[in-house]
Parts: sequence; structure tokens; C-alpha cells
Amino acid sequence: MQALSQDVIELVREDIDQVKAELVAAVSEGRRGSAALGAGGVLGVLALLAAQESAVRTLERVWPAQRVAGALAAAYGIGAVAFAGYGYERLRRARAASREALAGSLDAVKEVADELAQ
Repeated sequence: MQALSQDVIELVREDIDQVKAELVAAVSEGRRGSAALGAGGVLGVLALLAAQESAVRTLERVWPAQRVAGALAAAYGIGAVAFAGYGYERLRRARAASREALAGSLDAVKEVADELAQ
């Protein structure tokens, strides 16, 4: 009987370790998504600072100042939307992985409880 209890305890530990690994992976995925959003913002600001003045001067030779401002705003907006979309998708995947890991852990606990009840 004691050996059976030890086997069940070992199975529970293995299931807990597996769930823990899945949760760590889900958190890591969320961290990468957040980092991508942050990196997109930082890179966007750096690109804006580095290129704005030369782009404005070059474009103002051809277009009026208002058109130049509109074109640059559109270009920056497109970049921001691309990074935000990428980051959102990473975070969505992380949430889905978290839900899956939680469901798996609940199933594992239920299975152990069923085995102990027998």
C-alpha cells in the first residue's frame, strides 16, 4: 500500500513539474511579446529622431510642409501598427498557452483524484 502511495505521489510530482514547465513557457512567451512591443516603441522613437530632420528637409524641396508632415505621420503609423500587431499576437498566444496549461493541470489533478478514489 505504501509503495502504491509513493507511486501516486511521484506521478503527481511529475504532473506538477510538467504543468510548471508549461506555465514557465507561457510566461516566457508573454515576456517576449511585451519585449517586442517595447522594442518596437523604442526603435520607432530612435528611427524618428535619426531620420526626421533629413527626411523633412529632403521632402520639403518637393512638397509643401503639411504634405511632408502627413506622409511622415503615415509612415510612422504603419510601423507602429505593425509592431503592435506582432506584439498583440505574441501576447494572444501566451494567453492561449496559459489557458491550455491550466486546463492540463486541472485534468491531471482530476486524474490523480480519480486514481486515489479507487
